[in-house]
Order: sequence, then C-alpha cells, then structure tokens
Amino acid sequence: MSDTESNTEFQGHGRSELDEFRDSWQRELQAQATSANASEADHLQAKAEILYRTAVKLEQMGKVYDALPFYRKATQIVPDIEFKFYEQQKLTNNDASKKFQNLANDFAKQLDLATSDFEQSDDGIIIDLYEKFQRDLSQDEAYGGKLVMSSRDSSVLTTGLHISNLPPEIIIRIFRWVVSAQLDMRSLEQCAAVSKGFYVYARSEEIWRLACVKVWGQNVGTLEAQDIESSSAYSSWRDMFVRRERVHFSGCYISKTTYLRMGENSFQDQFYRPVQLVEYYRYIRFMPDGKVLMMTSADEPAQGVTKLKQPHNTRPDVLHGRYRLFGNTVTLVLHKTQTRQTQGFMRQRRGSIMPVDDDTNNATHFLIELRITNTPKRPCAQLVWSHYTLVQKRNKVDINSDFDLTDAKYPPLWFSPVRSYHLDADAPLA
Repeated sequence: MSDTESNTEFQGHGRSELDEFRDSWQRELQAQATSANASEADHLQAKAEILYRTAVKLEQMGKVYDALPFYRKATQIVPDIEFKFYEQQKLTNNDASKKFQNLANDFAKQLDLATSDFEQSDDGIIIDLYEKFQRDLSQDEAYGGKLVMSSRDSSVLTTGLHISNLPPEIIIRIFRWVVSAQLDMRSLEQCAAVSKGFYVYARSEEIWRLACVKVWGQNVGTLEAQDIESSSAYSSWRDMFVRRERVHFSGCYISKTTYLRMGENSFQDQFYRPVQLVEYYRYIRFMPDGKVLMMTSADEPAQGVTKLKQPHNTRPDVLHGRYRLFGNTVTLVLHKTQTRQTQGFMRQRRGSIMPVDDDTNNATHFLIELRITNTPKRPCAQLVWSHYTLVQKRNKVDINSDFDLTDAKYPPLWFSPVRSYHLDADAPLA
C-alpha cells in the first residue's frame, strides 16, 4: 500500500473520531443546559408557589388587599401558577378526598343502594357515624358546645351573623327548606357532607319523619311495624325511607315496546307483503304530592322526558292522575285531559245559543297496578305490570276492559334520572 493511500486512510479515521468527540461534547453541553434550565424552572415555580400560597392564606383571613401584591408577583414569575397550584393540591389531597367520600358516603350509595350510616374501621369494628360525630363534637373544646364551628377570623371585624351562631331549630328549619315540598333528599345528603355538625343536623328524626309522611301518607305506620321483606323493625325514620319500597321523583320510569306488524299486500304483486317494525315508549313520572303523569310516544327518551317536565302539563297525549303506595304495589288512576270544547262552553247552533254537553256522563279512566322491584345497583328502580283496566263510562254505565299483560306488549319500566327536572324550594317540608 502506497504512502498516499495510508495518509488518506489515517485522515479519514482521525476525522471520524474527531466528529464523534465533537458530537459527544455537544450532547453533554446540551444535557447540562437542559438540566440547568429545568432546575431554574423548578426554582421559579417553587418561588411562585410560595408567593401564591401566601396570597391564598391572606385572602382566607379576609386581607384581600394584602394578598393582591403576592398574587401579582406569583403570576409574573409563572403566568399559569393558579392552574399548577390547584393541580398539585388535587394530587396532594387525593387520599384525603377518598377518605372523606367513604366517611360521608355518596347519596347514590345511601339512598339508592340502601346502605346505612355504619362504617367498618381498620380493626373490623362497626362504627355508627352519627353517634361518633356527636361524641366528637361534644368532646371537642374548639366547638364550644356547638355542632357547627365558626370559620371566621377573630382579627377581622364583621357585622354579619355566622351560621354557627344560629340555634339548632333555625338550622333544622333551613334544612327543611333544602328538602322543600319537592322532597329533594339529594340536596340534604349533600349538606350532610359539609361538616360533622351538618351531618348530625341532616339526620334529624323530624326531617325524615316528615319525608316518610310525604311519601306514604296515612299508610306510613310506625317504626315498630315489621318490615314485610326483612321481618325487622326500622331503626329510624331515615332507615324506613331508605329500606321501604317507594318510587323515585328525580326522573322517569321508561319502557320500550317493539313488535312487528304485517302490512297490506301490494296491489301489483300479491305475493309481496311488507313487514313494519313498530317501536314506542311509555313514560311515567311521579310527583311528591301524589300526582302522576303518563305518556305513550314514539319519541326517544331524550325528547320524551322533556314533555313531562311541567307538572301542569296540558298536552292531549299526556294522562293525568293520582297514585297511592301500599306495600310494594303502586296504584294509578289516570284520565285524559279534557279539551276546552267539553268543559261547558257555549256555542251557537242554528241562530240560538246552546250549552255544550260537559261530558260528565261519558268519561274514560285507566286503572293501573305496578309492582315495585329492586335491582342489584339501585333499589325501587323497576316497575312490573300487575293489572291494567280501562273503565269507560257511557250514559252512567261503566264498561271495564282488562288488558292482557304480556311481557312483549307491557315490558317492565326502568327508572332513569332526568337532570332537567329541577326542584325548586317553593315551600319547606311540612
């Protein structure tokens, strides 16, 4: 091999090693710069978090003007410090929130799944939360003998009255407005999750007794009455409300009926006969005051439930009536909405004024009996048809027609919550 070829090979080998060294050196410098930038970013974020946390504490103490400069400095360092701060608070308080949810219990678990106010501790001992909270509040000197502790800062001058200064009967009265005549027990359970004191107030026997009377009326009975299903007495009025069969008011009971209907033979082809798929829904909505609405429609549930939103519905396809609970059976008496022409208005006939027949001798009523059944996930979530009778009154004579209740024509109705059914606190629970 000549000297020229040897020099060329040496130069190429040396250049490749030099390039590798340069690349490795640049990577190290880039890694050091990235580490330095990350360290500086972490330092700035930590400084911004300290400033933001200080501002939050000042604002909680009522010193808003003192907190503003700290907020301003924190956002100048990290513009989105607010979002990062709360994200970090979520991760930090994740375990605590889980314990709080298990302690307070969710409304769906308490009322829909019919669990009690008892909790099992780590050593396997069953704890009554109601008695535990009462004992903790009586022993805690910070509460000063009150169930609701004041959250005001003693150094801040305020002229308003704190809720902790209210007597117990006033707080119970407020909770009766929370439940209202619409029987909004979900809001009451949400109030119970605020604090130990609210938890104790929300378990007031008077509130739950009034709720039971609102649901069952004269058939409410007493706590000593034996439960038919479990053969055990109720421990409290809330226990009766949770365990006893009832209907839900925060949504609709819906069923879907599907069947095939044969069409007429074609005029051109006698061997062709179409088959039509018919689908329709039944909707039943119960009110706390004993009223009930029922509708049969081809509309999907998303559109159908909106037609039953107003309790005083005047749609001709909506049946109005009353219902009554007895054991696990709910009985409905429904009738069609009368039109204005059949309510005694006057009309002109052949030049004279003639009263319209008020149709008191001709009426149609629907008598329905449904059986309340439970599901694994939600109690009282299904209604099964037991009896369906059509009563037609013609010339003061009643004609009864019983329907054949097959599963294909009358499938069970399933409860579905409807958020648009907003409950207004128009009157306290009484």
